[in-house]
Amino acid sequence: MAEWVIDKAVQGYGGAGVSQDTPLAALWAQARTLRLADGPDEVHRASLARRELARWP
Repeated sequence: MAEWVIDKAVQGYGGAGVSQDTPLAALWAQARTLRLADGPDEVHRASLARRELARWP
């Protein structure tokens, strides 16, 4: 979600959004790094599905 919000802010700022004049470029890079470190979305979905399906005998 943070990456989506930052992307919208970058779009609003235009070229300045990816320059060093605003913190947006650094924020986007940090958000993207966290997303990579957190693991693939597919793994999270599979884990959630397994947990939910385990509730039903």
